[in-house]
Amino acid sequence: MGNALTERDWACLKGISLFARLGEDELAEILKSTAPKQFPRGKLLFQQGDKASCFYIILDGLVKITRTSPDGDEVVIGVFGPGSMVAEIAMFLNGRYPASAEVVADSRLLPILASSFKAAIISNPDLALGMLASTSRRVRDLVEELEHIKGQTGAQRVADFIVGLCPQCDEREAHIDLPYEKGLIAARLGMKPESFSRALKRLRQLGVQIQRDHVKIANVEVLNHFAMTGEVIPVDTDTKGKK
Repeated sequence: MGNALTERDWACLKGISLFARLGEDELAEILKSTAPKQFPRGKLLFQQGDKASCFYIILDGLVKITRTSPDGDEVVIGVFGPGSMVAEIAMFLNGRYPASAEVVADSRLLPILASSFKAAIISNPDLALGMLASTSRRVRDLVEELEHIKGQTGAQRVADFIVGLCPQCDEREAHIDLPYEKGLIAARLGMKPESFSRALKRLRQLGVQIQRDHVKIANVEVLNHFAMTGEVIPVDTDTKGKK
């Protein structure tokens, strides 16, 4: 792909709450001075404490957001994919990034300069309202996620993550691919790698089989029930002689 916005990119941008109130011409005016850029896996976009010169919109790929704790441990705040914004609030937080961002899969990102975006907000009240809506939604999602995780065991967290990758929660058999490496998934769920491995082993009795990045779920509904309640309903993984 080149460095111009494609029709698919525009559709992605229009689906972001920040720009929901803007017309096509208004959005084009805001984005006229920027273009998508390619970033390889492992690229550090910015570090915690750096000056917040821009934020990014993910068009393709994955970006990991981390924060270093007072003890020096890396805490994974989130892993974000297409249609997500990275560090859009940082420019209003004393001008410094409160966390670090690393590309964890080859990505196409659209950088938005803080200076031009602030000027656009001043001249366009709808953009300011979009920023408030986007921020409110992010805070709500984080609160709901924390409340949800707090009441779950490690195995339930992994089950919930896997169910979230399935097209529907009321299906029986499903086949999915993990979106990124297991170590990163464990960190995203607030788990140590060894705890994550133990959780996967426990899910075998619920019909979950994992080979590398491919996951086979014998019964999605049963797995979802476990994620929500912690109740185990054994599943016969050899049903119909399937491998």
